[in-house]
Order: sequence, then structure tokens, then C-alpha cells
Amino acid sequence: MKAKDLNPMVPVVITGGPYEGHIVTVKDATPVPDGLPNQRKVLVTIPGVGAGGIDLDYYILPRLLELPSAPKKPEPAPALPWSPPVLEPAMATTDLTFMERGKLVAAEPVTDPMDPSLDEFRPDPKLVKEYISRTLLGDFTDIEYLLHLRDQRDGNGYSPNVALVGETQSGKTMLVRVLACLAAERDGLPKPYPIFTLNGSMGITSYDLFGQTSAVIVDGHETLVWMDGLVPRAINCGGFLYLDEWNAVAPQQATALHPILDDRREFVNYQKAVPDGHGGFRPERVVANTSLGVLATINSGYKGTQTMAEASTNRFRWLSWDYDNATEEKLVPSPTVRLVGEALRTARAERALTVPVGTSALQRFNHDCATFGPENAVWVLMGMYPPAERDRVQTIIEDRGFLDLLKAEYPNPTLAKSAPAPTPTTDGTTPF
Repeated sequence: MKAKDLNPMVPVVITGGPYEGHIVTVKDATPVPDGLPNQRKVLVTIPGVGAGGIDLDYYILPRLLELPSAPKKPEPAPALPWSPPVLEPAMATTDLTFMERGKLVAAEPVTDPMDPSLDEFRPDPKLVKEYISRTLLGDFTDIEYLLHLRDQRDGNGYSPNVALVGETQSGKTMLVRVLACLAAERDGLPKPYPIFTLNGSMGITSYDLFGQTSAVIVDGHETLVWMDGLVPRAINCGGFLYLDEWNAVAPQQATALHPILDDRREFVNYQKAVPDGHGGFRPERVVANTSLGVLATINSGYKGTQTMAEASTNRFRWLSWDYDNATEEKLVPSPTVRLVGEALRTARAERALTVPVGTSALQRFNHDCATFGPENAVWVLMGMYPPAERDRVQTIIEDRGFLDLLKAEYPNPTLAKSAPAPTPTTDGTTPF
């Protein structure tokens, strides 16, 4: 049936899904989105199937409802006592037609970090050759230091959590990806460790973290499946759980990971029920794989971020990761471009400007100077700033002589207009 044909006064029968055969009444025939493209559901009441035999409100697709008198429809089945859904492993085939409808399907967790199903989460090993390592205090390279930390295991066999805090575009994410490649290589594995990236935002929910039950339609039948969140996938198989911009996550979601980040290295998933071995059900308890490494990156003081809870802060080892002069000398060949970056960063520190200038931004500026010319490059750079700040940027660049220095460095840009445009002839054509 269609939603417009449903009448709250007329009983209808469910023709598919876990409650197939039940006669129900329509509580609200207004279609509501279900989270899937072009799929809307209506609200019905199923008598006697809720906990303790109470009536259950249930969202369902209108096309799974028919009048009881419709031909070739089964007789309504008697109402059954409510019981929790039964979890069972998914079949190897992706065809859900042969699964018993009405049961909650859950796939077996992946526990091998080298499993091919995780290849989409692996960084490209070519990044190792592109990466420019920086030297830390004590004359350690960043990779040497982090691999050594990974070797430091606590009494339970886990490596410490590490947080990189610094300005945007200072190479934090690149370092995480290279570390996943080199840690796997050092451990004798054939491919990089998977990186499970949780991009921080205030919109992160418990479902994103831990998973949820979702309904899918297969061969016209509604089947309930369990979809793991990012956290259980990471801690079951190991590799790296990467909390990107972790201080942009709401505190109540950040603190939900505390049991994973401290000595327990486990979490209780209240979203997922599993058999308790005594005929009942309990929330799933998951213990982390000992190969799991947790890395967080934080951009302090940016819009949309907040001060982390003290309990969250104390679960990490903190490494300051700001712009590195030695690295930028290799990535940004123009000394004048680097001076421009230094001047703009100083202006931001003095609150004259609000937009940070990362290493990647200086690389683009340097490229534009060499390709399109300094004047065009400055114009593009100024576009990165809000209108009220562009005059200040122009003043910094021009009054300090940076524009003249850039013109001297790049007198012949690659795409410079070296000749005037052709003049049309008298017959209207343009000579080649």
C-alpha cells in the first residue's frame, strides 16, 4: 500500500519483516525518512508483542502493509511473547534471502590486522619516501621516538596513547600514516597497519563510535543487521585508532572512550546485546587487541574546539607539533615565501590576523609564484583571509618588500604572458 491510502481506522496486515503476519493499526500515516535514499516509513502499533505483552509502536515501509482481505496473504499469526533479538553470525554469502527473517544478523568480528577486508583503511606505503622526518630534542627522529614508545608496553601489554598538539597543516596526519607503514614493516608484516580514523566534530554520536542496528531491504523483505562502529572494528583487530581533532568532540562522547584509553583497554557496548550463557542477554564487552595503538591530533584554540576534560588529557602522552623550520626549508624552496609565512604567523599571534598559515599553504604559495607569478600568487593567498583582513595581508607583504623580493626570485614564471595576444585581421580571422 501507499502511505496516502492508509486509514488509521482500518486494520492492516504486515507482509514482510520480523513481524510478518501480524495485524496492526496505523498510528501515524505521515511518512518519515529512514536514513536511506528514497525510503520513508509510517508508524504502526503491533498489539501484544512488546515487553510484558504490551503494544509495540513500530516504523515500517508502507509497501509492507496490506488489507487483511487481500488475496494470497497469510492468515495473521498469533501475537508472540516479546523476547530480545537473537544475534547470530552473518553467512559468508552476501545474499540475505536464505537467512531466517526476524533475527538480528551480526558479522563475526575481524581480529587479524592483515585481513584483506581492512585494506581500504591502510595508508599507501609510498608515503614513507615522501615524508620528511623532523629531529626532536635529544637528537631523536620523530619516527624513532614514536616506534620506541610503541615498544614501551604496560603490564597488560599495551603501548601508551600519544597526542600530537599543534597548528593546522604541521604534518600530524602525515606522520600517523607513515608510522602505520613503518610499524608494520618493523613487525615483519606484509602491508601497513590499518588506520581507523574518527574525524572529530560535535556531531559524533554513540552510534558512530560503537555501532547500531539498521534495517535493510533484501528481496522485498526487511532484515535487521548489526553495523559495528569505528571503535569496535579498531580494537578487535588492532592497528591504529586515530582520533583526528579530538578536542572537537563533545565531552560526553570523548569520555565514553576512557575505558579504552586507560589500563582496562576494553569497553562495554550498551548498544549491542549478546547472550549471557544463562538464557538471557547482556551488553557486549570487548577487550582491545594488544597491537592497538591510539593516536590523537589536536589543533588548539580553533573554532569548534574546546578544552578537553582533565581525565581525557591524562590518558595521553603529549607531543608539541608546531611548524618545523628544518622541514619547511626542504618543502618550501623560496626563502622569501618562508619569510612571508613567518610574518603572517606573527601577525596572527598578535591577533592582527585570524587565519593560520600552514606548511601546505606555503607550498601552494611557492608553487603559484613559480607558475603564475608573484602578483597572482599574492592575490590567491589574500583570498584565504576574510575581506576585513586582506588589506592587512597586502600591507605586510608590500611594506616589507616581500613582493619585490619574490619578483626577483621568480622573474620568469612558467605561465607568464610573454607576448601580447594576437590581433584579429581585417577579415575577422585570428592569425596563428
